[in-house]
Amino acid sequence: MNCPYCQSANITRNGLARLQNGISHQRYRCLECSRRFNERTGTPMARLRTPTATVSMAMNVRTEGMGARATARTLDSSHSTILRWEQRLAQKCADWSPPAPSDKDITEDVDELYTRVHGNFSPSRLRWLDD
Repeated sequence: MNCPYCQSANITRNGLARLQNGISHQRYRCLECSRRFNERTGTPMARLRTPTATVSMAMNVRTEGMGARATARTLDSSHSTILRWEQRLAQKCADWSPPAPSDKDITEDVDELYTRVHGNFSPSRLRWLDD
Protein backbone atom coordinates (compact mmCIF):
# COMPACT_ATOMS: atom_id res chain seq x y z
CA MET A 1 0.00 0.00 0.00
CA ASN A 2 1.28 3.48 -0.88
CA CYS A 3 0.40 6.82 0.68
CA PRO A 4 -2.52 8.37 -1.27
CA TYR A 5 -1.07 11.84 -0.72
CA CYS A 6 2.63 11.52 -1.66
CA GLN A 7 2.67 7.98 -3.16
CA SER A 8 5.44 6.90 -0.76
CA ALA A 9 5.72 3.24 0.19
CA ASN A 10 7.31 4.23 3.51
CA ILE A 11 4.26 3.78 5.77
CA THR A 12 3.55 2.31 9.19
CA ARG A 13 0.45 1.11 11.05
CA ASN A 14 -1.10 3.75 13.27
CA GLY A 15 -4.09 2.50 15.26
CA LEU A 16 -7.58 1.32 14.37
CA ALA A 17 -10.75 3.11 13.32
CA ARG A 18 -14.06 1.54 14.34
CA LEU A 19 -17.22 1.56 12.26
CA GLN A 20 -20.80 1.68 13.61
CA ASN A 21 -21.11 -2.09 13.69
CA GLY A 22 -17.82 -2.58 15.56
CA ILE A 23 -15.67 -3.59 12.60
CA SER A 24 -12.20 -2.06 12.72
CA HIS A 25 -10.18 -0.59 9.88
CA GLN A 26 -6.43 -0.31 10.09
CA ARG A 27 -5.09 3.25 10.06
CA TYR A 28 -1.74 4.02 8.49
CA ARG A 29 0.72 6.90 8.81
CA CYS A 30 3.09 7.99 6.07
CA LEU A 31 6.63 8.46 7.34
CA GLU A 32 7.42 10.88 4.48
CA CYS A 33 4.54 13.39 4.69
CA SER A 34 3.26 12.42 8.21
CA ARG A 35 -0.35 12.16 7.06
CA ARG A 36 -2.76 9.48 8.30
CA PHE A 37 -5.04 7.43 6.07
CA ASN A 38 -6.83 4.10 5.75
CA GLU A 39 -7.83 1.87 2.83
CA ARG A 40 -10.96 3.97 2.22
CA THR A 41 -9.06 7.24 1.75
CA GLY A 42 -9.60 8.64 -1.74
CA THR A 43 -12.71 6.53 -2.40
CA PRO A 44 -16.42 7.46 -2.20
CA MET A 45 -16.50 5.53 1.10
CA ALA A 46 -13.90 7.80 2.73
CA ARG A 47 -14.98 9.28 6.08
CA LEU A 48 -18.12 7.12 6.26
CA ARG A 49 -18.64 5.13 9.43
CA THR A 50 -21.19 2.91 7.75
CA PRO A 51 -20.03 -0.53 6.62
CA THR A 52 -19.46 -0.92 2.88
CA ALA A 53 -21.94 -3.83 2.75
CA THR A 54 -24.75 -1.59 4.05
CA VAL A 55 -24.10 1.13 1.46
CA SER A 56 -23.84 -1.50 -1.27
CA MET A 57 -27.13 -3.07 -0.22
CA ALA A 58 -28.83 0.33 -0.24
CA MET A 59 -27.59 1.11 -3.75
CA ASN A 60 -28.64 -2.32 -5.01
CA VAL A 61 -32.23 -1.98 -3.79
CA ARG A 62 -32.38 1.59 -5.10
CA THR A 63 -31.37 0.42 -8.58
CA GLU A 64 -34.07 -2.25 -8.38
CA GLY A 65 -36.66 0.49 -7.96
CA MET A 66 -37.20 0.80 -4.21
CA GLY A 67 -37.74 4.37 -3.07
CA ALA A 68 -35.34 6.29 -0.85
CA ARG A 69 -37.71 6.33 2.14
CA ALA A 70 -38.52 2.61 1.82
CA THR A 71 -34.80 1.82 1.57
CA ALA A 72 -34.15 3.92 4.66
CA ARG A 73 -36.88 2.10 6.62
CA THR A 74 -35.49 -1.27 5.55
CA LEU A 75 -31.93 -0.42 6.57
CA ASP A 76 -32.94 1.53 9.68
CA SER A 77 -31.41 4.74 8.38
CA SER A 78 -32.53 8.19 7.25
CA HIS A 79 -33.76 8.87 3.71
CA SER A 80 -31.42 11.84 3.50
CA THR A 81 -28.50 9.53 4.32
CA ILE A 82 -29.49 7.21 1.46
CA LEU A 83 -29.65 10.17 -0.93
CA ARG A 84 -26.27 11.44 0.29
CA TRP A 85 -24.71 8.02 -0.40
CA GLU A 86 -26.18 8.10 -3.91
CA GLN A 87 -24.77 11.57 -4.48
CA ARG A 88 -21.30 10.49 -3.31
CA LEU A 89 -21.27 7.48 -5.58
CA ALA A 90 -22.71 9.37 -8.57
CA GLN A 91 -19.80 11.83 -8.44
CA LYS A 92 -17.40 8.91 -8.98
CA CYS A 93 -19.52 7.18 -11.65
CA ALA A 94 -17.38 8.52 -14.51
CA ASP A 95 -14.33 6.83 -12.98
CA TRP A 96 -16.04 3.41 -13.04
CA SER A 97 -17.76 3.60 -16.40
CA PRO A 98 -15.59 3.79 -19.50
CA PRO A 99 -16.48 6.49 -22.05
CA ALA A 100 -18.50 5.45 -25.07
CA PRO A 101 -16.45 4.87 -28.21
CA SER A 102 -16.70 7.86 -30.55
CA ASP A 103 -16.74 5.77 -33.74
CA LYS A 104 -19.70 3.56 -32.68
CA ASP A 105 -23.44 4.15 -32.53
CA ILE A 106 -25.05 4.14 -29.10
CA THR A 107 -28.49 2.60 -28.63
CA GLU A 108 -30.55 3.30 -25.53
CA ASP A 109 -33.63 1.36 -24.48
CA VAL A 110 -36.22 3.41 -22.66
CA ASP A 111 -39.23 2.07 -20.79
CA GLU A 112 -42.53 3.85 -20.51
CA LEU A 113 -43.80 5.22 -17.23
CA TYR A 114 -47.41 6.13 -16.57
CA THR A 115 -48.37 8.06 -13.48
CA ARG A 116 -51.92 8.31 -12.22
CA VAL A 117 -52.96 11.79 -11.19
CA HIS A 118 -56.60 12.26 -10.14
CA GLY A 119 -57.80 9.33 -12.21
CA ASN A 120 -56.79 6.11 -13.82
CA PHE A 121 -56.00 6.51 -17.52
CA SER A 122 -55.07 3.54 -19.66
CA PRO A 123 -52.14 3.87 -22.08
CA SER A 124 -54.59 3.72 -25.02
CA ARG A 125 -56.14 7.03 -23.84
CA LEU A 126 -52.73 8.64 -23.82
CA ARG A 127 -51.91 8.09 -27.51
CA TRP A 128 -51.46 11.81 -28.00
CA LEU A 129 -48.14 11.43 -26.14
CA ASP A 130 -46.71 9.36 -29.02
CA ASP A 131 -47.35 12.10 -31.60
